[in-house]
Amino acid sequence: MVEENEKLMAGCVVLYNPDISIIKNIESYLHFLDVLYIVDNSDNVDRDLVKDLCLLSPKVIYIPQDSNIGVASALNLSARVAIKGKYSWLLTMDQDSYFHRTDFFNKWTGIVLNDKIGLIAASYTTEYDRWQKEYSAEFNEIHFVITSGNVINLKAWNGVGGFEDKLFIDEVDHDYCLKLRKNGYKILISREILMGHQIGEFYPGDLNDEPGNKKRTLHRPVRYYYMSRNVLYLCKKYFFTDFRFVLARFYYLIKSLTKIILMYPDKLTYLRFFFAGVRDFALSKYSKYDK
Repeated sequence: MVEENEKLMAGCVVLYNPDISIIKNIESYLHFLDVLYIVDNSDNVDRDLVKDLCLLSPKVIYIPQDSNIGVASALNLSARVAIKGKYSWLLTMDQDSYFHRTDFFNKWTGIVLNDKIGLIAASYTTEYDRWQKEYSAEFNEIHFVITSGNVINLKAWNGVGGFEDKLFIDEVDHDYCLKLRKNGYKILISREILMGHQIGEFYPGDLNDEPGNKKRTLHRPVRYYYMSRNVLYLCKKYFFTDFRFVLARFYYLIKSLTKIILMYPDKLTYLRFFFAGVRDFALSKYSKYDK
């Protein structure tokens, strides 16, 4: 329940070397926020783009970082600033995410009085291979969502200890959702697709770019370092408390390795990063990848 003197919703977006499309993406949701924190993790800051972002609205608060602190730490930073500003809910967005249907911001307000809602997410796909259960006419309950397009309950965020800083990027969403559920919070997702979001980059399913080939998503090689390291970390962390999740993520890891071997270009580079992640998991070495 929103208490007296508390504000309703802030927002945050995490940047990493963005292009001009970030402006249009932000404009798709800025109107519905009281304030937007832009946390810039960029290695090479585009000063002209930053100026344009700050001129979008007085609502924008730009928070530059001296280095890439990772998605988890950037989200935690935004949550702390929002709580200090007496906000109850925080919209979390990736730089490549946008709302193509803004009725989400009308739908979610009808259920925020329930303190046991940990987060409310906007769906970006119908291809969920995840458990769902009907919650209302507009939302389903679900086990896991990505970190973008979520309105998170800041009391719940504080209660579960926030996002896991040392994961840096991959598996941050799974870990946070597990912590919410294990503390009795529900995770809701819109039953209709309301948000656009890109996962990785597209490339042909075969090396021959022939018409009709299925398109697949491909992340940069360093993401496979974080993927292997962090999946193994979560498998260890939740081995005795959620073995079904552990089996599913381990299967995902093996499937990813198989795809690298059978389908990916520049296999050796991807394999090097993948096994560097396995090595650093064994060494309990976390946070940002160190060459």
